[in-house]
Amino acid sequence: MNLINRPLKGLALAALGFALASPVMAQQTLDALYQKVSADARAESAYNSEREAEFLSRANEREQMLETVKSQLAEQEQRRETMKGMFDENEAVLSELTEQLDRRTGNLGELFGVFRQVSGDMQSIFFDSIVSAEFPERLETIETLADASEVPTIPEMQQLWSVMMQEIAESGHVSRFDSEIVLASGETYEAPVVRVGTFNVVSGDTYLNYESSTQELVELPRQPSGSVRSTAGALYDAGAGEAVAFALDPSRGSLLSLLVQSPSLGERVQQGKEVGYAILFIGFIGLLIVIERLIKLSRVSQRMRRQLKDMDHAESDNPLGRMMLAYYENRHLNDLDALSKKLDEVIFKDLAELRRGLSVIKVLAAIAPLMGLLGTVTGMIGTFQAITLFGTGDPKLMAGGISQALITTVLGLVVAIPLLLSSSLLSSRVQQLSKMIGEQATGLVADKAVDIAKTKA
Repeated sequence: MNLINRPLKGLALAALGFALASPVMAQQTLDALYQKVSADARAESAYNSEREAEFLSRANEREQMLETVKSQLAEQEQRRETMKGMFDENEAVLSELTEQLDRRTGNLGELFGVFRQVSGDMQSIFFDSIVSAEFPERLETIETLADASEVPTIPEMQQLWSVMMQEIAESGHVSRFDSEIVLASGETYEAPVVRVGTFNVVSGDTYLNYESSTQELVELPRQPSGSVRSTAGALYDAGAGEAVAFALDPSRGSLLSLLVQSPSLGERVQQGKEVGYAILFIGFIGLLIVIERLIKLSRVSQRMRRQLKDMDHAESDNPLGRMMLAYYENRHLNDLDALSKKLDEVIFKDLAELRRGLSVIKVLAAIAPLMGLLGTVTGMIGTFQAITLFGTGDPKLMAGGISQALITTVLGLVVAIPLLLSSSLLSSRVQQLSKMIGEQATGLVADKAVDIAKTKA
């Protein structure tokens, strides 16, 4: 009322001011204002009454709904008690029937359990046995026996005994039969195969693997070494009753799979990666230089030996002959020191030609093990990075770095040792040739000295 009265007072003051000007008009304005305020108050009162009636009506509906829900809850609780009683009665009946079944089954139940256990064990054995490649029908038989849900009959037990005896007998036989073979590419072909007991299957000189999941004979993606494959070929070509040597895998494929995983020479070189290839390149360059020097020195040695046999006629195709030509050209000199220097000039030039490339071989022999050490360090860095990222749980993650470390070391030594030996051999050959030239040069100078002495005498 205060909020309403405040504007009314303002209106009253305004009306009063207006009334002073016009009393009749002010009276009419106040009457109109009063009627409007009264009408608004009545409308608001009617609206509030309507809302109150609606709220009471909804409250009554909610109470009715609550009563309905309580009634349904009571019915469900009563039903639960009824069902619980029925469940307890059924549990008691089921327990009594179970005890009765156990008493009636007796030894037959124990027999059934043993039969199913043996059938299940034999099913797993037959599933992985290569004998099943020759007799695939027995898999269906043993599966039927293993999945039996009733007490086995005597014929079923005899059938289980029969397939067990077949497995035992076939484990000692070498048999030949036709089968479909799957290549590593997925293509198939049919060919005769030879089965050696329960251990290996070969076709020609190719070892096969029995894939139990698909019941197929699959060629190994990688075959073992040639000596092992030759035994497989000999067995495949052997006649009935003929005894041949055969590389048997008693682990039924495990040892063979490990054998074929061993890397070849080319794969070992690839494990060295870039450093390994660089070492081999150095070794190849060194080998070319060694071969060239060996050929060169061999030819020079032959020509010098031929020259030694004919000292009267000097040839220019060998260092000894060129030294003799230089002597003959300058033997008119009576100064032995000048003559010796002329000869030394020719000798030093030829010896430099003979020693050409030897220093390169020594450098390559020294670089190769250093590069092997570089590969070792690089491989170990990779190994430690793998350990940092993935831990030591999986050794295969570290195998690449360790392989690189070891292979590069081996490659460096393999290259360095022959180059070092070749360098020593070539150096000794050059020393022999230089000694031969030096001896002949000294002899010629000595003869010249004798001639000069005779002339002076």
